[in-house]
Amino acid sequence: MGECSIVLVTRRNKLNNKGISMLKLSGRTIWATLRVVTLTTALSTLLSGCSNDDEEKKTVAVEPQQVEIFLSADGVGPLNGTTTFNMHQMTVAFHEYSVEEVVNFQQKTPYPVIRISKGGNGLLTINPDSSRENIYSILVEDNLVKNSLGHHLGTVYSDVYTYGQTEKCQSGIDDMSGKVLCYAPKTPNILYVFNGRWDGPDSKMPPAEILQDWILESIVWRPK
Repeated sequence: MGECSIVLVTRRNKLNNKGISMLKLSGRTIWATLRVVTLTTALSTLLSGCSNDDEEKKTVAVEPQQVEIFLSADGVGPLNGTTTFNMHQMTVAFHEYSVEEVVNFQQKTPYPVIRISKGGNGLLTINPDSSRENIYSILVEDNLVKNSLGHHLGTVYSDVYTYGQTEKCQSGIDDMSGKVLCYAPKTPNILYVFNGRWDGPDSKMPPAEILQDWILESIVWRPK
């Protein structure tokens, strides 16, 4: 069986969604332009092998990659302090996820929120400011959103803060009633929302020894 040298090089361009493939076959170079529908679309090319009597086919494929969402002080995924509260913009930014606008109520006053989900699991809830033009806060609700600070949902309070050296905390109100909100370590625009059990009133902060076993339930990001 004769030998065949095959090289596949792919370059993607975010602006025009095109890729260039170079196929090197038996010393001959062929350039082909391939159109890429999205950054995560699989590119599969079938090349014929070289032999005297038998014909061999080889497949070179790129598996689709899941676009991960990262939380940091600067933003959540593609969203940051300059992002407007806009349904179309969110749909474009999270094209691989389910995006819907729903109505929430605060003190009987309706206001819109945008929810991002994947496979039926809520990932993000995006809240507008009073003008409903900009982002006021983003609630992170699932570990599919990666925290650059290293703390995942389900982390115990005592694993985040050293006993007696916590950041400022306060008891939650409205839909956060019964929970405790604390600033993330050295990150004043990220709040950690802890939940747990104790016998005191929802409006009061639990004692430090009670908080030690509470669980990180969600994370709130706000523009700087």
